[in-house]
Amino acid sequence: MAALRLRLQKELFDLTDEHLVGLAHVARHDKEKDKKKKKDWLLAIASTKDVPVYAKLYLVKMGERETFKKKQEWQLRDLKVLDGVSADSLDIKMDLDERYTWTFNRVDEKEGFIKTLSQICDKYNIGRRTKYMNMNWVSGNSDQSARGQGIQDTQVQEVTHILNICVLMFRLSRELSVLDGDNIHSMMASEEAVDNLMLLLTSSIQEVEVLESRLNQYDEFLEHIRDSMEKMEGKTESLETVNNNNALLLAQLNNVINKLQIPYNYQAILSEADFSNRDMLPVIIEAAQALSSALLAPIPYSLTKMAAVQEQRKRCDRWKEKFSKNLCRHMNNSFIHVGNDPGENLALNTAKPTLPIRRNIHKELAPYGQLMHWLRQVEPKSFHQLQQTYTNNLSKLYERDLARFLEEAYLRVGGAGPSAAASQDLRQKSGKLSVSSATQLLASDRDTWGPGTYKSDRERFDVSLEHLLSCLEPVVLEEQTFCLQFFKMDSKVSDISVNKSGVKTKTQKQVTEELRSMMSQIFSSMEVELIKFLEHFERSDNLNSMFSYVRLSAHVLQAQDTGSFLAITLGSALIHTKRNFDKLMQAQLRSVEDAKPPRRTKCGILNMVSNLGEFLSSTEIIFRRSDRRTDIEKWYLTILTSIMDNIPRIAKEHGRTPQEVVKMENFHHLHAELSSLKIPVLDNIRRDAKQRYADALQNYVTQYFGRPLEKVNQFFDGVSAKLSSGVKEAEISYQLSFSKQELRKVLSAYPGKEVKKGLADLYRKVEKHLSEEENLLQVVWHAMQDEFIRQYKYIEELLQRCYPGAQISLDFTIANILEYFSDIAILH
Repeated sequence: MAALRLRLQKELFDLTDEHLVGLAHVARHDKEKDKKKKKDWLLAIASTKDVPVYAKLYLVKMGERETFKKKQEWQLRDLKVLDGVSADSLDIKMDLDERYTWTFNRVDEKEGFIKTLSQICDKYNIGRRTKYMNMNWVSGNSDQSARGQGIQDTQVQEVTHILNICVLMFRLSRELSVLDGDNIHSMMASEEAVDNLMLLLTSSIQEVEVLESRLNQYDEFLEHIRDSMEKMEGKTESLETVNNNNALLLAQLNNVINKLQIPYNYQAILSEADFSNRDMLPVIIEAAQALSSALLAPIPYSLTKMAAVQEQRKRCDRWKEKFSKNLCRHMNNSFIHVGNDPGENLALNTAKPTLPIRRNIHKELAPYGQLMHWLRQVEPKSFHQLQQTYTNNLSKLYERDLARFLEEAYLRVGGAGPSAAASQDLRQKSGKLSVSSATQLLASDRDTWGPGTYKSDRERFDVSLEHLLSCLEPVVLEEQTFCLQFFKMDSKVSDISVNKSGVKTKTQKQVTEELRSMMSQIFSSMEVELIKFLEHFERSDNLNSMFSYVRLSAHVLQAQDTGSFLAITLGSALIHTKRNFDKLMQAQLRSVEDAKPPRRTKCGILNMVSNLGEFLSSTEIIFRRSDRRTDIEKWYLTILTSIMDNIPRIAKEHGRTPQEVVKMENFHHLHAELSSLKIPVLDNIRRDAKQRYADALQNYVTQYFGRPLEKVNQFFDGVSAKLSSGVKEAEISYQLSFSKQELRKVLSAYPGKEVKKGLADLYRKVEKHLSEEENLLQVVWHAMQDEFIRQYKYIEELLQRCYPGAQISLDFTIANILEYFSDIAILH
């Protein structure tokens, strides 16, 4: 039962701020059906925790999901009669709004519940007592039925005293009856005395009836007073509710009046506002804000039905319509006026062309910003019409500014703009003019690279492009900032970041689609003109795409907001120039892959190798400090790898020059160029070129120098084979084929003069193979000298080992060999 009490307290009575003081399982008789059918319920007694305390009786039922619910409740002060029935019965009866009969499960549970219920009734039912019936059997309640009005139980000592008095009274009454008998006998003796006694008894009865009548009147008076007190208590609560409601109503009315009321001076301003008077703008703005506060004031829906509220709102609408109409007219004229501003002249004699920042227009319009904010709030349609008017007029103004600026830039870079270039193209097609753009392909002849003036033209293009981008950025950002504030467009702001100095900064990173769309309309010609400018000069010189790519990349990466109009516009131009840059590098790669061997007798240095140095020098200057260096480095590796692979192909296809000579000269030249440039990413290719050059040199020497002492070399090759097969060195001379006589015969075939003559013929052959531009003749000749000395030392070593003391030797020494090679080189 304790767990059940705790659960009911938490689930039901804590919600109503009540305290559960009594609980019992009961069965309730259903009057509409057979009384034998019963339903299981919980009968609960609860009291409120506040003052004054109210006690209630609850009928609680458990639902299907073991949840409890209050099915019925009564005020305990309405309990008129509590009938305990009998000690043997499990039923009790209560007179509430009707008579209820409850059946308990156990007698002790019934007795405990009745005791708790009677105590609560005696404690809190002040002025209205509950009548108790058949309660003598309840422990502690034997005297209650005699008292009839619920007086508290008499203490044990008082009961004992009363019992003693009763015993004494019984004894006295017995003695008195004896005396009364004697008195009656004496009185019967006197008839007059009997009559007097009857009169006294009649009089006493009458007095008792009068007293009983008065007691009944007192009881009725008390009942009336109790009912009156209860009614007064309810009336007091009603009066407090009425006062609270009146106070709330007054506050609501005052709130509505304050929200809808506009001062008289503001009403006059709203009707006759002079927007051209700048001194009056602060007061006009205040009046407009007061009107918007009244128009947009949050008023409960029920109060909007009031006639006064509707009438005041109609007045506000009339003021709004007149005020906004005058404001739109003035702002429309102002926007048209600033759009016709001729702007600053871009003089031709200035050091650089200038693109004006329209701060004067912004300064002129800025005081009207709050009025535009007001119009956006209360008249969105009119606001957007004005916004479009501003956009159209400023678009024309910036289009004129940009056209003048670019016209001057065209003149300073190339002397002619797109229109002049178009006329030149037309004349070229008709045969009247021949103009060739600078297409500096690696595998093309240097004569096709155009005149040397292209270098200065590229520098002017690079400077002009950087100046153009630097001028565009402040103009666009200034206009964007003004539109953001003047037209009150929302913007997203980045999180707080910490810069290199440790200072926290908060910068604007994103603009809304609305602002971006407005900027694209104001600067509608910017992207088209910028791409046209780039195309013009990239078409005349394809290397200009590198300058464009580097400059645009730097400005795009510096943009704080990648989603702004400026960043998107520069990004579009960057995509265009990146495409041209990739086309250029693809063309360079194809020129290497499609390169044909030269038609001259000596192949010499290939165009792809001879042009590489200047190409790499130019690109290094452009990309040295660029964030896009990784892009050009990837192309470096791709193109250089292709050159390394195509040099052997061309060497094989040439036919007139030995392949090893072509490879030797070109790999040597390639290694020299890469060594002078010192590009870290090409170190591996540089080392590979050096190794391929060395291999080609060794192969050429081996192939064309051969073995000038061929028969001697063959003789000693046989000696070496014998030694390898196990023949001892001392026994070699005893071999018939390798006797001393055979050795002298072989050596006599190579006198010094004949050897020198053969070397001179070889020198002339090498001279015919090698090209003068790479100047490797002495290098090759020195390599052949080293090879000849190596062969000589090989022969001398075997001669000393296998024929010691035979006094047999070649007709010349190493000194003679050095003399031969030196004389031949000097002679030629």
